[in-house]
Amino acid sequence: MDKLEQSDVSIAPRGWTRLQKVVSAVALVLSATLAMSAWALSTAVGGAPDDDYHLSSIWCTSFSGPDCEIDPAGQGVMIPPPLLVSSYCLYHNSQQSAGCQPFLDGTDPREDFAFGHNNPSRGLYPNGFYMVGNLFKSDNIETTVVSFRLFNIAVFLALLGSLWLLLPSRLRVTLAWTWPIALIPLGMFLIPSTNPSSWAIMAVGIGWLSLLGYLESSGWRSVGLGAVYVAALILSVSSRVDSILFLGVASVLALWQAPLTPRQLLKKTWVAVFPLAFVVARLITTPGNLERVIGGVNTNGVTNSTLPWTQSADALLPGEFDWALLWNNIWSVPGLWTGVFGGRPLGSLGWLDTALPQIVGVGVGIVVLGLIFESLRSPGKKKAWALAAVFGALWVIPVYLLQISGALAGVEFQPRYLVPFMVVVVGTIVLTHDGVPLIRDRFRLSAITVALVVANAVALHTNIRRYTTGTLVQGFNLNSPREWWWGFLPEAISPNVVWIVGSLAFALPVWFAFIVLTQKINTAKKLVEDDHPATATQEPTLSK
Repeated sequence: MDKLEQSDVSIAPRGWTRLQKVVSAVALVLSATLAMSAWALSTAVGGAPDDDYHLSSIWCTSFSGPDCEIDPAGQGVMIPPPLLVSSYCLYHNSQQSAGCQPFLDGTDPREDFAFGHNNPSRGLYPNGFYMVGNLFKSDNIETTVVSFRLFNIAVFLALLGSLWLLLPSRLRVTLAWTWPIALIPLGMFLIPSTNPSSWAIMAVGIGWLSLLGYLESSGWRSVGLGAVYVAALILSVSSRVDSILFLGVASVLALWQAPLTPRQLLKKTWVAVFPLAFVVARLITTPGNLERVIGGVNTNGVTNSTLPWTQSADALLPGEFDWALLWNNIWSVPGLWTGVFGGRPLGSLGWLDTALPQIVGVGVGIVVLGLIFESLRSPGKKKAWALAAVFGALWVIPVYLLQISGALAGVEFQPRYLVPFMVVVVGTIVLTHDGVPLIRDRFRLSAITVALVVANAVALHTNIRRYTTGTLVQGFNLNSPREWWWGFLPEAISPNVVWIVGSLAFALPVWFAFIVLTQKINTAKKLVEDDHPATATQEPTLSK
């Protein structure tokens, strides 16, 4: 056992009572909830990308079967008019506020109308996400959407909390550092949304870290982390098919990163045959999704080829290869990476119509670049290969999907599709063999904290502004003038209050992750060096 673990050093300051530790943990959970809830309230109904498709799918896809009447004329399912208008009255027009949305409170006197652009009529997505969302369905569209967004936040934080309690010591810093960096701003926008990318982001990042922890643990911790991995797998196969691809790559990466011998790995992973069989069965029974991986998708959402076992060999012969498209996409894919962190032009929120101030992309980008260079100082063989693998996958997978789709980067493959795997990339960058953070000096850690907090606050303010007034109006005060806000909220919970509370709430877990946690490790390291001079050259980890 590590000398530091024997000293029973906790994440709280020395001398704290158990009650104080519980209070600090509750404060962290509450602040994270408030920070993400502010993002849930920052976007109007229909503001998430492709919400016309996803909202109507949620409305009509239940566990008991189709939840909407089918149009006798074959035009699709019957949905409430406000459900569609909520997206179409404002999308692709950032100058239009959400004040154009009528009757979202369920008072619309108009009859339902036929709409064919949704999952029940086009099997392009797994149904699990929509079935769960349908459980929150009510006459009031606003409360339905917000309830499902808050549910997604609860699932995300519950999984993160489980990881914190179960992970081995060396992986806790990776957990604490990865998510605040990887989620700003696109992840913070998508997790509390009605877009299946919400679950995809959770599934890949949490699945990678839980599997890595499972491989390094034993006893009840190992069982618990295995259960978290299975939960991530279920989220993956219930949300987006590309998340299954990313989770598969992340799982193989975890096998390489685990400090185990091949025999130990085999002993720990033989049970993977069961979830693997589940995933294969799920893909086969939902062919529309697998076709997207094999054949790509054009701008109308129609696959460019069918599954190999459903067509003749002649149909599989490729046509003329588009070398110009390949050349363009190879050098354009990095724009998708920067878009994950809000970089222009591909890093806009909403329907790619909410451009963020440059400080967001620059702030988070500098943090990521700094950590990359720090991790390359002496990465070791395993980490060097892991970094090469994740950046290779980050380049090859989008280029492949774009090439078979005949599409340009940013058209059919957008930055939001990369957020799930970007979590793994950031995690690999900050992962260390001993659990000691890459950066330990107070100045640089403070700079990282400020950069992330400011980037989140600016992005949140911009997103709220886009829906309350449209981008024609600028300025600090979000309350006046104001053309839209949630009708079910009391007046005291105004746009300004949501922004201020959400921004401050986000600062607490970031401060804990980069300042408090690192300070405790530095203190623990000094204690070990003082008590055990012979082990002074060994890097300690946090106690389990």
